[in-house]
Amino acid sequence: MLLGVEQPKATAAAFSPVVVTPTYNNARTVIDVLTRVRATGLPLIVVNDGSTDATAGLLAEFVRQNCRDVTVVTHERNRGKAAALKTGFAAAAKAGFTHAVTIDTDGQLDPEQIPELLAAARDNPGALVVGCRDDGKADYPARSRLGRRISNAAIRWESGVRIGDSQCGFRVYPVGFVRTTCCRAPYFAFEAEIITRAGWAGRPVVEVPVNCRYLPPGQRVSHFKPVKDTLRGIATHLRLLATAVLRIPPKWALRS
Repeated sequence: MLLGVEQPKATAAAFSPVVVTPTYNNARTVIDVLTRVRATGLPLIVVNDGSTDATAGLLAEFVRQNCRDVTVVTHERNRGKAAALKTGFAAAAKAGFTHAVTIDTDGQLDPEQIPELLAAARDNPGALVVGCRDDGKADYPARSRLGRRISNAAIRWESGVRIGDSQCGFRVYPVGFVRTTCCRAPYFAFEAEIITRAGWAGRPVVEVPVNCRYLPPGQRVSHFKPVKDTLRGIATHLRLLATAVLRIPPKWALRS
């Protein structure tokens, strides 16, 4: 289901960014994040991934007030972050945009830093630009720190890419790359697999320091399922490591 106006067609040769924001049951924070994104002047694609709270109504009102350059695409049921991102990338490609900035709507990251990530992308349009959070901060969750470091190491073994924060969702994706790369990982594991596949494709991975805030556990909204998503991540890295060890040609990772 698509709500809003069609995004303007971009010139193919231009650097034409759009912001893609997947959201799921973030009614408390979503409008603040989207308002701050719109303050950057960039067009916006919101993917409502089957939210069951007040998100749909809030987004409808947001579109009514900000109808220019804002599109909402809705999944009738929750399909997970990987699917939401792919839906956003498809909408961005259809509208002719060349790069998609992704940011979550839980309020932990600062939309005001979008220009910093875009500056890195403009300098290297073929690169995957990834935000890097400071995991030395006192409020950084210890469990997240451990999982992040394990994922970073796995990506290095799989592809040789040295990455400081493989789990940050604040990124700039070249739309052509993500639309032609077969990334099988579901849910949150997509964000790790795409880094490995960028390394296999010979694409640079550029990191930009970003701010991040963590609410107290009772106020924090997270849809990460520790057991299920950890197992999904392990399965993804085992598959990618096996692919690397067997020396399957990187071109096999691309759709024909």
